[in-house]
Amino acid sequence: MSRKELASHRLRPLAERVLSLAGGAADRMPVRAAVEHMIAVTYGMTYDVVVTRFGPYEAMIDEIVSLVTRSVPVTQSPRSIKVLDIACGIGNVGLRLARRGYTVVAVDAVRHLIAIAREKHHSTGSAPNLSFHHLDIARDELPGAGSFDVLVSMHTLYWHPDPAALLAASRRALKPGGHAIFLTYNRPARVLQTFREVRRAEGLGAAVGALRWLVPTAVFEWFRDCDHRYMSEAEFHEALDRAGFDVLEGHPTFLVGLSHLAWARARE
Repeated sequence: MSRKELASHRLRPLAERVLSLAGGAADRMPVRAAVEHMIAVTYGMTYDVVVTRFGPYEAMIDEIVSLVTRSVPVTQSPRSIKVLDIACGIGNVGLRLARRGYTVVAVDAVRHLIAIAREKHHSTGSAPNLSFHHLDIARDELPGAGSFDVLVSMHTLYWHPDPAALLAASRRALKPGGHAIFLTYNRPARVLQTFREVRRAEGLGAAVGALRWLVPTAVFEWFRDCDHRYMSEAEFHEALDRAGFDVLEGHPTFLVGLSHLAWARARE
């Protein structure tokens, strides 16, 4: 039995109990899928605790916002700019962009994460220029496809079951000449290895601080049932090129370069 099968086996009774309390949903959802769902929701509900005031995460979000700003004409009103946030989770990126005035559509394939994001959106009193939708653009119809000016996909490609379909749908979502910001992990975030890398690069204090993200993320990834896909920069850029994107800029980002970031433009 693999470690993920073992994890699923251990969590099976809990998943069945949670779903039974949800009114018999266990009869409609396979237990393995239920485990995945429960893990995703649990991580989503604790996500703010993990990333709030975490410097590397805040720097990464600031970088995304800056690239969205660079993607649109300065003469246009932000509200007229449509931004699509793919696999939005609990909506942190979408909320940040909406506060900048952009019209943001945020989507995720996990229904409960969308529910959390909507509740967070309402509780913060954000403007009505942000909406959340339960869908996976790789397989579901996207409202407004072909009308988006900018797209953000943060760490979706490394776990998505059909990355080619995801990229093709991303291209279709954009206007001709529209821009996209893609981020994908280039290696696993192993706790001890990354701790040592951060300590060498930034000192012990930064390394200890990094544990607040490394430990819960490692636990989450251990339980997830998906094939992780860690691409080199060349593989990443080749995948974007095949999907119809021209890479304008690309570089490592987040912590000690755990992620590749690519700012790209859809070919007309």
